[in-house]
Amino acid sequence: MSGFVKRRRAVNIKGVRLSVHSGQSVTSSGNPSLDHIFGGGFPLGSVIGLEEDKYGNYARVLAKYFLAEGIVNDHSVLIGTMEEDPEQMMRKLPTPIEDKSHATKQGPPSAEGMRIAFRYNQLTPVDSEQKSSQSLGHFFDLTKAMDPSTLAGKDISYWSGDEPMQEDDCATGPFAIPHFTSLLSYIHRKARQPQFALNDSEDVAKNVLRICLHSVGSPLWYARSFAKELIHFLTILKSIVRNSLSVCFITVPFHLFRHLDDNHLCTKVTNLFDYSFGLEAFTGQTEEQANPLFKEYHGLLNITKITALNALAPFTPETRDLAFKLKRSKFVIEKLHLPPDLAADDSQTQNLVPTMSCSGGGVRNKLDF
Repeated sequence: MSGFVKRRRAVNIKGVRLSVHSGQSVTSSGNPSLDHIFGGGFPLGSVIGLEEDKYGNYARVLAKYFLAEGIVNDHSVLIGTMEEDPEQMMRKLPTPIEDKSHATKQGPPSAEGMRIAFRYNQLTPVDSEQKSSQSLGHFFDLTKAMDPSTLAGKDISYWSGDEPMQEDDCATGPFAIPHFTSLLSYIHRKARQPQFALNDSEDVAKNVLRICLHSVGSPLWYARSFAKELIHFLTILKSIVRNSLSVCFITVPFHLFRHLDDNHLCTKVTNLFDYSFGLEAFTGQTEEQANPLFKEYHGLLNITKITALNALAPFTPETRDLAFKLKRSKFVIEKLHLPPDLAADDSQTQNLVPTMSCSGGGVRNKLDF
């Protein structure tokens, strides 16, 4: 018996490439700095969970990035939300721009400009923004909406909770909340189409299904059995995504779950995600709660889970001390750099009292000159 095993061919789809860390087929989230944190992209068949900020403004921006990346790569897009009109949300997607990072990046100062501090010429410029040298995703301008003609002819599916029930909706399992049944059946019907199958058939051109579920768990979803129904829904959703050429990005308002009876609901939901991170925005904090050291940022990004999906070990980011800022035209994630605490040094200097002692200990004496 031969010891060779036939290796499965890599998926040849626009916007998908093999990861240099795990060898899996990964796709971009639409934000290169977010891709860099999680190893260059998210694998096909994975579920990415985002803990929304208090007002959901920054989570909505990342959801638009995810959808815009799918439109640029001609992926099939499925958007489901009851918080707003999904068609209106698609019309507000950011427009793609050319990669100008290499053109605007400046090298170290020249010798003529640094005649005095000539030793600084050997230092490389510090780029705190998390960027990969071989970025998979595109760059988008948040100040400009995507041209409506770009959306024309794209495979876009909308779910807003008003879709009528069909005969096979009960096949995904019984739910007391009809919204879970409707949404899960809608996703299942879309994901079982031939172009999203995992088989190696060459009769149908393969493509990626991008599923974006925005604000699942908002008050519009609530019922008496919401906690149990949500866990059931995510379990079946993960099975559907795992067995198709799909990737799911779901935002959840965890801060609303603290008012429910299940105190461990946030932990249970996080365990069902393959990748999970949260946005802790500074918006709404009082002057006493706001930290002046974070005035350059709009919030913190907390990584809560990275799964070793079809790999022996999970990807380990360079650092978990991350912060984000929403600039005029883009959403940037950076390493958290705190300024030096000079106030403490000034207070210590003012408290030094002259003495006649020759002893050390950091105390100034009259014999020092």
